[in-house]
Amino acid sequence: MADQRSSADLASLRQLPLPNLVRQLGYGQDPHDRRRWKRPGSILSLNGQRFYDHLAGQGGGGAIDLVKHARHGSFREACQFLETFVRRPSLSSPTPPTLSLPEDCPANWPLVRQRLAADRCLSPRLLQSCRERRLIRADRRVNAVFPCTDAQRRVTGAEITGTLVRPDSSRFRMMAARSRKSAGSFWLPVSLAPPQTVILTESAIDALSAWSLPWLHRPHTVFLSTAGVATRLPDWLHGWKLQQIFGAFDADEPGDHSAAKLIANHPRVIRLRPQGGKDWNDLLKHHAAKNQASPFLKP
Repeated sequence: MADQRSSADLASLRQLPLPNLVRQLGYGQDPHDRRRWKRPGSILSLNGQRFYDHLAGQGGGGAIDLVKHARHGSFREACQFLETFVRRPSLSSPTPPTLSLPEDCPANWPLVRQRLAADRCLSPRLLQSCRERRLIRADRRVNAVFPCTDAQRRVTGAEITGTLVRPDSSRFRMMAARSRKSAGSFWLPVSLAPPQTVILTESAIDALSAWSLPWLHRPHTVFLSTAGVATRLPDWLHGWKLQQIFGAFDADEPGDHSAAKLIANHPRVIRLRPQGGKDWNDLLKHHAAKNQASPFLKP
């Protein structure tokens, strides 16, 4: 069915300022390059009404194209999103916008759990435990949603991870709109004891994977996702009295580069590089293949 919006309405939507829009799409501005914006799985450069995603190798022009690209949706869905975006009073108000996570869809949880267990080798028992502790949920698109919280478990955002592999072998990843990465993270402790060690990973999936590896599973340890590589510790983390901090980013050039910068900014940090795989989920898959009897991998 043809779109009923007038040419003037569509032109108005296309010309919406991109810097305001990318914030609503979960991007944060690069402190070293004001034209560059980042979120997990995407790095955008903005030039007026043009944009280019360096990780996807794709670009376009105007707000409609940007929303289609960032949300992997249709033309009509992009227009509906932008019309809602324009009506938000937060655009003209100095009050920080309220965080809005994807609505929980309990009916989709069994399928999300099944896919994470089958494709990622994550223990269904661990996933169900996280579900009961409100550390994971399913949305209506069958994505896994991992709430980000501070030390008091106040929700500050969420990582959203697709459970289906796309035709280009990638997976959908983004932050929920208006997430504050410096104010909270997805994190999972080994026990209720005060944390002494934190292991920083690039994603909630990697944090769960590292938690599941017996040689990393130690008392007083917290596994934490920085939702992408990070060159500084999250602000909220300074409230913990930590004895050890490990930068456990991926075993690739971006992971090594960011870990080096993180150590330069925080000399206490120690590099912990996945050995035998690109990331901790790779290592968990290898471990599952070799040792199905592991207590961490039982259904």
